Amino acid sequence: MQKNNNRSILTYGIYPLLLVILFSCTQQKQAEPITMAYSDFVAELDGLRTKGCSAQDIVEMRKKHGRFFNLWMYEVMDFGRFGPISDTARAQYLQYWLMQNQPVFGVVKAHYTRNTDWKPALEQAWANLQTAMPNTPNAKIYSYLSQFSNYNTFVDTTIDPKTGKTSVILAFSEEMFLNDTFPAYALLEMPPFFNRYNGSDQIASQLVWNYLKMHHEPRHMRTTMLDEMVFQGKLWYSVLQLFPKRNPWELLGYEKAEWEWMMREEGQIWKHYLDKQLLFSTKFNDYKRYFAFGNKTFGGGVPEDCPPLIGNFIGLRIAQAYAEKNKAGLLQLWQPTKSNVFLQASTYNPIK
Repeated sequence: MQKNNNRSILTYGIYPLLLVILFSCTQQKQAEPITMAYSDFVAELDGLRTKGCSAQDIVEMRKKHGRFFNLWMYEVMDFGRFGPISDTARAQYLQYWLMQNQPVFGVVKAHYTRNTDWKPALEQAWANLQTAMPNTPNAKIYSYLSQFSNYNTFVDTTIDPKTGKTSVILAFSEEMFLNDTFPAYALLEMPPFFNRYNGSDQIASQLVWNYLKMHHEPRHMRTTMLDEMVFQGKLWYSVLQLFPKRNPWELLGYEKAEWEWMMREEGQIWKHYLDKQLLFSTKFNDYKRYFAFGNKTFGGGVPEDCPPLIGNFIGLRIAQAYAEKNKAGLLQLWQPTKSNVFLQASTYNPIK
């Protein structure tokens, strides 16, 4: 991919204004915020650390928190590796783990006492989602600890077979959103790109993104690069619509300069995909680098300063073109499931 040199000083001069106009004109009106149920499971664990954890505590937590507790214990904490064990054994191991992680409780308590904006941001975004997609159920938020694992968030949806009521869990690991100044991240050798997503201002958007992905993924088969691009683009577009007061680069883990680079080079990125005949490729290895988390996109035909996830970015631009061309809200945006039909209906073509 070569840099487009057909630019004038005037073009560069008006670009920042165009960027602001482009991403503000499509913002949706905010809904009335809601109050979401919240369970501070971390504080509950801290209480057990202080008084000691017994088999009865395991029974009571299982009864109180139901599916969340089972998911946390067996998926996040991986208690299943012990095989069938008694609640007494579970309590003994949990108490050992709580004592081993004693310093973490003080750190997260201090951090989230200061950083409280994530919850009203999530409540506003969920209200916006329920307005845009009226069948969206209410959700309950949980905090937890994850042993600094990849389980920084998880989302779960269940349907009661008797009542038909849908229950949604939005859960996040408190120690994974302590901002990039938290010294333990360096000691734990977290990958460098992790700093893009570890701020507490990322909690709300990552939970919403995770829910949307889980909810819409079953209907969107992804066998080609275009399939992947359109699906990821719809996710990004939805997040931007649900958090209209946030800058896109902040929501999606970029520096402003990186975002401006992608906007400038949009036509060249698209041309690169066309020249390489990638859009309808079914070989994931041919295009996975355009959807890989990291600090850069690497490989032939891509400049050294290319930001990550440029496949998602072009998908976003296709989704924006579709929404503008068809005056589509989020409900209409997610209805088409065939990526080639979606692309054609968007009339997207950034090559001028």
